Amino acid sequence: MANLIDTFHSVRTQIMELHHQYGEPSIQVARRLWTCRKPVLYAASLRDWPSLDDALTAITILRYHEQVDTHFTGIDSEIFSIAVQAVFQAQQKQSSGLWRLTLQPPRDRDVFALSMPSLRHSACLIALRQEIWSVLIHRRPFRLPILAATDYASFADSAAADDHDWTNCVIFWCAHVLKFCFGDDESFSVEDGRTRSQQWNALKAFEKSWDECPPPHFAPLYFNERNPSEGRYFPTIWLANQCQIMALQHVELARIVLAVHDSKLQRIGIGATAAYQALEEVLRQSTRRICALALYDQKFQASMVTAGVGISMCGEYFRDAGEQAAIIDLMSTLESEHAWPTSTAVSALQTVWNEHGISESL
Repeated sequence: MANLIDTFHSVRTQIMELHHQYGEPSIQVARRLWTCRKPVLYAASLRDWPSLDDALTAITILRYHEQVDTHFTGIDSEIFSIAVQAVFQAQQKQSSGLWRLTLQPPRDRDVFALSMPSLRHSACLIALRQEIWSVLIHRRPFRLPILAATDYASFADSAAADDHDWTNCVIFWCAHVLKFCFGDDESFSVEDGRTRSQQWNALKAFEKSWDECPPPHFAPLYFNERNPSEGRYFPTIWLANQCQIMALQHVELARIVLAVHDSKLQRIGIGATAAYQALEEVLRQSTRRICALALYDQKFQASMVTAGVGISMCGEYFRDAGEQAAIIDLMSTLESEHAWPTSTAVSALQTVWNEHGISESL
């Protein structure tokens, strides 16, 4: 538990320092952060690492702050991704592997136990989401080793699966989509005996199944299509809980990646222009839904970050000035309310939008 407590103290120290000084963190804070990080990174190299659930939790906390600290460092070094890789590699050696992430273990009653499966389960899911964000932001290979799956909704009784089970399932499927499309880290690669075509078909089958027959409890409590003439540039979507928000956002993230990497997309010749225009509309529609889901609960940090990730991928394809302003407003909220760095993405978007405006006027 010492690693976790040390992490909490480190983060608290950093936050207090930033409240008093709006410039760069002081040397004392930087030293304090590194002091708490060293034992956590060391723990990741231990053979009995999977039992150190508090250290795994500490890593996910520090990984988040590593991403947020790009305000001051100027770069996301992804140091803690290395430690997370070690954890996932060790988990894969278990008979069930990380596919068990889709099914929740019972809550731990003894908060002082050396091994806490439910804590590890939650930390692994957070680490998986963080990896999805990093892959999409940096357009790099997927680094976490995850087992192959032929059926991404393999519940014995799908009707009995609750929101959390389905959300975990969707996130796991999304991770496989990224692994397929962006490749993986060969040093942590998990062998998949299927052909590329078979893997693609399995990924698309889940997307088709979700679109045609989603879990009934994921139906929106309220839905209203967007209306730009009234200043509503995103649809209005009300859901029962934050878990459902995360699931539907990751469905759209995966849909974007699958659409872009579809080998059937006509890239040259007659009809290529129409095909690209149709693709851009798919990207815009998915991004609008991701943003709408985030705006339903703007205090939910994870969904707002996911919206920022979606915008960083597809924001270029929005041409309407009002819609662009709505996107900038969302990104401003993400940075001001959740301290997620957005200035680089916003600056790049504004540059691209200006270039599009100039080219269209010629």
